[in-house]
Amino acid sequence: MRSFVWILVFGLFANLPAAAKEPVVEAVVDWQNEKILLSAQWQPGQALTRQSNAELRQRMREALLRKLSLVVGTLWQRSQAAGTAEPDFSALWSSLRLDTFQVAENRALATMQVSLRGRDSLIAHFPLEYGSELQADEPGAQAFAYDKRPNVSDHDNSDNEPLLYTGLVIDARHLPYVPSLNAGVFTSAGRQLYGAAFMTRSTAVKRGVAGHFATDTVPAALRRAGKRPLKVSALDLQSAGETGLVISEEDAARLLAHAGSVRNLRRARLIILVNSEKLRERY
Repeated sequence: MRSFVWILVFGLFANLPAAAKEPVVEAVVDWQNEKILLSAQWQPGQALTRQSNAELRQRMREALLRKLSLVVGTLWQRSQAAGTAEPDFSALWSSLRLDTFQVAENRALATMQVSLRGRDSLIAHFPLEYGSELQADEPGAQAFAYDKRPNVSDHDNSDNEPLLYTGLVIDARHLPYVPSLNAGVFTSAGRQLYGAAFMTRSTAVKRGVAGHFATDTVPAALRRAGKRPLKVSALDLQSAGETGLVISEEDAARLLAHAGSVRNLRRARLIILVNSEKLRERY
């Protein structure tokens, strides 16, 4: 009888949730909304009652930052070019705080988020070679082309007049393309048409190099690409990796035929269409 009681008691304890030595952290890169979302939960058992809220907050923040460093390392590997200096994230790390924190039912919960673009965002700390392919007179011309509202002559359909496109939409849903903070566009002959080197740092930080969507009909995609974008299908991935897209020489010629189209593109008016499951990258 005594043996049966011990077996019963052991079975009850075995079904209780085990205390976790470290917080469990999950991260999602939300490419459409351009944010990294992190969440952590910790069920440390009796240790929870012996720690102050300040100690718990610090422990949760450290766990979230460890996960974030893994995510950022992956994103940097996708984005960096040969010879690029290593980034310094110390200022970003020190500025990050928990968005939410609570202790309930013997569990500590916390969340944090990091913007991919904008002031104090991740791309603001990426030492990419911004603007290295721009001409000296580009900045002023870029602003003019971006703000300009095309008139009828801009969209003349005659064979002799190039069209002014407000942006570029590349369909990559049929390719193993991986979203990146420094997406590149190349011709089939290997010539690069677009990337961080083709825009100013302020433009890249403010708007991001490219927008990623499952369809170009959502409002954010329409705002980014404008009313008359050039829509093309990617032929392949560029040989350097999974973040460069190749378009045909014919499509490239249509884009390059009008200087305003090029300037609009260099205002980060690029949309890349990917399958919906790629818009939320889990770590």
